[in-house]
Amino acid sequence: MKYQQRLQVAVRERLRKLMTAPFSSAGHEVHLAVTWINSQPALTGLLEEATRAEPDLDHERFRAGLTDDAQFTWSSRTDAGRATLIWKLMQDIAKEEADNPAIGWQTASGYSMNSRPQDSWCEFAEDILQHLFDFLSERVGAESSILHTLERYRTRIEWFDREELYANFTADTTNGEEVYNLDLQRFLFLEGDHITHAKPRSASGEADLVGELDGRDPLVCDGKIFDGRSRGKGYLAKGLHQIIKYAHDYGQHTAYLVIYNITDKLLDLPTDGTPGAWPPYTELSGVRVYFIHVRVAPPTTTARKAGKATRVTLTHDELTNPDTT
Repeated sequence: MKYQQRLQVAVRERLRKLMTAPFSSAGHEVHLAVTWINSQPALTGLLEEATRAEPDLDHERFRAGLTDDAQFTWSSRTDAGRATLIWKLMQDIAKEEADNPAIGWQTASGYSMNSRPQDSWCEFAEDILQHLFDFLSERVGAESSILHTLERYRTRIEWFDREELYANFTADTTNGEEVYNLDLQRFLFLEGDHITHAKPRSASGEADLVGELDGRDPLVCDGKIFDGRSRGKGYLAKGLHQIIKYAHDYGQHTAYLVIYNITDKLLDLPTDGTPGAWPPYTELSGVRVYFIHVRVAPPTTTARKAGKATRVTLTHDELTNPDTT
């Protein structure tokens, strides 16, 4: 079974567990669902993208609406916005559950007019929570998420294609970035159906990958080598500022910086989002830039014997300062 099909099955199973949970442990089941979703990079990537659909959602109004006597109405206007509202609600329930185990069915009872707690929970799970899982399942099946596609690209290289691409890179290090960017372009087209054009000209120079130029939603994606020396922190900082300029040129508020790490070190990247959530990102000059870290150097016998890899930490100031050395 293909990866996305297995993930779809797992998403539906999580929904089943929520909908059949006893009302007394509903909050705990929400906590388990949130923990599981946070462990799936493809799903967190989808949810990170969803927040961009309606950035000004009123979460407090949504939460209050669940307890109003009047008929409940959604404050969102897109499927992604609705998923964002539900995801925030589930995270709030999961956080409160440790101190208040009854928070799950208490939230449901505020929404439902049913006098039986179990029926209230089932009604709430079906009417409200189910929409989030439908959204995730549909997006995973359609492979329409750029972050989902980039996460699969990262996995493909690190698990299967490191040696071949690295050999092509070392054969022509002057044009090494193009080796990887052309590979990314091909993957985006074949696996994610994201049409891209190599090196189109913009007012700020040349983005390595800008997709859907003739459509309404261009994909701005640039790849940069990290070697820890001449192409180190300062090189990535300059790459970040370049891609922000490309996004401004094409009127976009989202961009993707793929970092090809050819060292044996791990990169710790800063994030303006939830610590530990994938992918990290920063927001600068009105553009959210996602960092996709790909380890492209083949592991060596020496590195394996050395044990735990050393880490290079890039701070927010280092990445946002184009004069970093």
